[in-house]
Amino acid sequence: MLNATFIKLKIQKVIVFSVLSLSSFTIVSPSFAASLDFSSWDKSGDVVAVPNQATLTNALADGSDDANNYNLSSSDPTYISDLETFLALNPGDLGLDATEGSAIKTALNVLAGDVLRFDYSSLTYDTVSSDRAFVTISNSIIPLSGSSPFSYTFATSGIYNIGIGVVDVDDFVGSSILSLTNASLTNANSQPVPEPLTILGSILAGGFGIALKKKQIKKV
Repeated sequence: MLNATFIKLKIQKVIVFSVLSLSSFTIVSPSFAASLDFSSWDKSGDVVAVPNQATLTNALADGSDDANNYNLSSSDPTYISDLETFLALNPGDLGLDATEGSAIKTALNVLAGDVLRFDYSSLTYDTVSSDRAFVTISNSIIPLSGSSPFSYTFATSGIYNIGIGVVDVDDFVGSSILSLTNASLTNANSQPVPEPLTILGSILAGGFGIALKKKQIKKV
């Protein structure tokens, strides 16, 4: 009889410890990342956009600025003063040497620590002057060159005007192309949260522990 009681008590302990182990197993949710839909951004100039990709050029619609016609949308690039207005910039912010260009823009409501990311590729056929690609974040202008992932961490919460574009420099000939993909907004400060499995395990462990304690009290 004593041996049977001892074995039963050991089995109950094994069950409790197994459930406790289950309760400590946490499924961690990844940081929140939201894809950004380029097709919903406002556009100015020669721009073609689908949800996960946008391509911008400063090429004229009639192809007169290049040996090949690199224009994509049959829309001409925008004169620089109008492009700066479109991006809510001050006159001359894109450079006094900039003449025309294309851009997309949106407004993002972000929290401190949020990170804007996208991949880009900048290619120029202008052999005379160096065209420029850029990102605008409110009134800040960040140059883009070559091909590289872009990321920007917001220091404070708020609504930010975001623009991405490419401009002709010093002339209206020689085109450049800016391609964008995989844009997202990630909250770097998001904390892992327990999934229901963890919560259920904790409840079961507590229940088994209470039941075991009551049985031990009755035996005493």
